[in-house]
Amino acid sequence: MFERLKTLWREPLLHFLLIGAALFLYYDLAGENAEEPPKRIHVNRGQVQQLASNFERTWSRPPTQQEFDAMVESHVREEVFYREAMAMGLDQNDPMVRRRMRMKLEFMLEDLSGQDANDEVLRDFLKQNPDRFRDEVQVSFRQVYLNPDQRPELETDARRLLSRLNSGGDPEALGDRTLMPGAYQLAPQREVARDFGDQFAGEIASMPVGEWRGPVYSPFGAHLVKIDSRNDARLPELAEIRDEVLREYLAEKREQQKNLAYAKLRESYDVTVEPLNTSATAVLPTAVAGEAR
Repeated sequence: MFERLKTLWREPLLHFLLIGAALFLYYDLAGENAEEPPKRIHVNRGQVQQLASNFERTWSRPPTQQEFDAMVESHVREEVFYREAMAMGLDQNDPMVRRRMRMKLEFMLEDLSGQDANDEVLRDFLKQNPDRFRDEVQVSFRQVYLNPDQRPELETDARRLLSRLNSGGDPEALGDRTLMPGAYQLAPQREVARDFGDQFAGEIASMPVGEWRGPVYSPFGAHLVKIDSRNDARLPELAEIRDEVLREYLAEKREQQKNLAYAKLRESYDVTVEPLNTSATAVLPTAVAGEAR
């Protein structure tokens, strides 16, 4: 018998029922001592129209009277449950609810019309933030791979192959086998860096056009490289990238406005923070304390 009671006590459903009963008892007793104000839910004309519009967008037809009544009842049901949940304090200490409320308030604070974003303002923003909008160096190049594991005299081999390549040797017939492409056409510097590493990309960005050079090293080994053409980095005119500049400008202004609003709201709060209790970590075993750090 005792074991059955212990098993029953561990059932989550029992806990839920007990908590619910306690809450209803509390509100019942509270209602005896205070007259409860009337509870009214008013579904205004705008909400009615929105319900009907949402249905029509979904189903491409207006709702029937039965469907409309069901939508209204669903709206009322949601409002009733929302109010009762708030009255019971179910929103308290819920990180998901707190995060959603913060996001909604931040979204409201981000409201920015952008009416001041004329060409003069955007042009100044572009000049103040050139690195956000500057076109990357683009290079067309060919490469011959030299595997250091197969070439103990790699520098000597590189000089010999460079001489043959600059004398008209076929690059596809020279070098070692690799899965990397042998040629790139106007590849942005970030793409070259992705395939060969930052050091390789930076070195070939300043190499002269039309001559085999090297070796240039990457994480894979050494490469002999010939730059066929290059488009140097440039800052586009506003007319070329106006939409992008406007998008970045508005995003920055929204963030500034949100931070300013928070700073003003923060001034009205008296915030105290208790010191971190470090005594708990002091008694941990050495290995565990190390993992915690």
